[in-house]
Amino acid sequence: MTDDLAGRFRVLWDEIAPLGRNADSGGYLRYALTEPERELRAWFRAQAERRGMPVTEDGNGNLFAHWGDPEGTEAVLTGSHFDSVPHGGAYDGPLGIVSAFLAVDELRVAGVTPARPLVVAAFVEEEGARFGVPCLGSRLLTGALPRARAACATRPGEL
Repeated sequence: MTDDLAGRFRVLWDEIAPLGRNADSGGYLRYALTEPERELRAWFRAQAERRGMPVTEDGNGNLFAHWGDPEGTEAVLTGSHFDSVPHGGAYDGPLGIVSAFLAVDELRVAGVTPARPLVVAAFVEEEGARFGVPCLGSRLLTGALPRARAACATRPGEL
């Protein structure tokens, strides 16, 4: 591992940059719960494991890597999502997750022990490109969209 932050960013970014990239457009096709996103989810779990951060997954498919007690209250949550709009840019979504893991690394290097649990999140279907419901994972998590309502909707406009 390199000592400088930019170098560590490059190492992490290079691991995921090719995933979901469309050779014709240069954009990304990382739809929720498709192969590119499944590979990114595996990468997330591996990054968490490297840091000794247990991973939980909620019933909606959102992933959470915990620094501190996974059952702890008043956690500080940071992160983003892996999915993309059709032919979207590389950094939209995954940048927030890479940055969150690097922030954990920086805090640890500085000798910080958080007073509250710190959680890195990877939300599912935030762009809405696959199921037509933007911010699906975070809306389900917060209760802004009840699961029963999401499960019975047949068209995005119904939500």
